[in-house]
Amino acid sequence: MQIPVYLIDDFKTDRKGGSPPLPIYLRLLPILLYLTILASILLNAIFVVRLSQAGSSQEVALARDRSTQDELKKAKDSRTALEKEAKKASDILAWLDAARPLQPLVVAIARSIEPGSSILSLRLDRDAENPAQIRFSIRIASETPRQLDLTLAKIADLRFRAFSPQQTAEKGEFEYSATLIWLDARARDNAGTTEEAGS
Repeated sequence: MQIPVYLIDDFKTDRKGGSPPLPIYLRLLPILLYLTILASILLNAIFVVRLSQAGSSQEVALARDRSTQDELKKAKDSRTALEKEAKKASDILAWLDAARPLQPLVVAIARSIEPGSSILSLRLDRDAENPAQIRFSIRIASETPRQLDLTLAKIADLRFRAFSPQQTAEKGEFEYSATLIWLDARARDNAGTTEEAGS
């Protein structure tokens, strides 16, 4: 079988004088486009990595900040407790300093009692806020007021000064009450104040 042959006319015209080829720098535009797309993908990947690193470093910094705040709070609590202990220790020291003259005071009062006289009651009260001051009261059974004067003289020998004294007498009993201030403690406090003022 034979295929018939058809003649086809060529209608294509010659294109002389068409537009010239693109310059070289314009031929680089597609390459630059692909490079830009590649660079943007790379930069986005770097951004995501850096963002995750920044998030983890922020969590580490926040954890470190929380631990620092906890340590600071513990240090403040420890300092407060230490200051309380120091205050207690200074209060106890002040109390003991003021209690130092009490035993000699009681001994001097007991030794000042002559035969024929007796102590009916003896009371020594100290205030926690001002331990150098002693509220003193004594009741003596004696025939003459000489015994009370002798006891008060012994108290004065121990460098105690009496403030607001009150004395009553009835039927051979003499009652005396006053606020005693130990002068040595006052002299020490005044010396400390003078040293602070001088420095």
